[in-house]
Amino acid sequence: MNKVVIFDWGGVVESHENELKDLNDARIRMIKKYNNNLSGKEILQRWTDKTSKGFPIGESNKNEDIEDWVNLIQKNMNITIPIDEFKSSYEEELSSVKYYKDVVEYAHSLKNRCKIAILSNLIPFDKKRIDDQYNLNKFDYVYLSFEIGMRKPNIEIYKYVLKDLNVLPNYILFIDDDTNNIMMAKKCGWNTCQACGYELDKIKHYVEEFLK
Repeated sequence: MNKVVIFDWGGVVESHENELKDLNDARIRMIKKYNNNLSGKEILQRWTDKTSKGFPIGESNKNEDIEDWVNLIQKNMNITIPIDEFKSSYEEELSSVKYYKDVVEYAHSLKNRCKIAILSNLIPFDKKRIDDQYNLNKFDYVYLSFEIGMRKPNIEIYKYVLKDLNVLPNYILFIDDDTNNIMMAKKCGWNTCQACGYELDKIKHYVEEFLK
C-alpha cells in the first residue's frame, strides 16, 4: 500500500478533446449571457487565466487575487456583474463539459490496492466541478494548484507532493495528458503515463504494470 497513483484532472477526467472545444464553448456561452455582441473568437481571445499582475490565478486562493481576475475578465469582455453571479454562471456553464466517468470509477477502484491522489492545475471556481466529477473525499491525497500556490510543471510542486507523500519517487505513478508535466515528473524520478481520458485501456495497462 506504499505505492501511489496520482491522477491529473483536465484532459484525464474532464474532456479536453478537439483543442478544448467543449471547455471553450462553455466559456463562450457564459460570456454571451452578458455581452452577445462579442463573437466566440473574440471571447476566447480576450479570456485570460492570469491576474492583472500577470501571474496565473491557479496559483492563488486569496480573495483579492480572485476578485482581480474576475474584474480583468469583465473588463476584457465589457461586462459588469457581481462576483457571486460570475462564479455561479462560471460553475453552471462549465459543469456541462464532458468528463470520463469510467476513468473516475477506475481511479476509485484502486483504493484497496494502493493510495490514490490528484494533482491538478485549476482555479478556485473549478473546485466544485472537480469535486462533483471526482468525489475528492474518496482520494487519499488531493493537491490543487490554487491551494498549494504552485502549478505544474514547476518543479517545486513535484517536490512538495513527494515530501508530503513521504515515499520514494519510484513508488509514484503519475498520469497526465500534458507533455511538459510528464517530463518534469520523469526528471523527479516518478513513473509516468501520458494519456487522455479516452485512453482508459492505456491507463489501466500502466497502472497494472506499476502495481505488480
